[in-house]
Amino acid sequence: MDDRDTESASHTKPASDLLGIAAQLAALAEDIKVLATVPVEQPISIEPDVKPEASSE
Repeated sequence: MDDRDTESASHTKPASDLLGIAAQLAALAEDIKVLATVPVEQPISIEPDVKPEASSE
């Protein structure tokens, strides 16, 4: 087997695997649609509550 045969064999998936992936993607899309309708109740702050003290250099 040469490199082309090895490469093409590694990219081949059975149709059932691809259908399973498609079903998972469809379910994920539905979940995202539902989450998009949920309002954000409180903004999330990424800054820490405690500010670091200034160092004396």
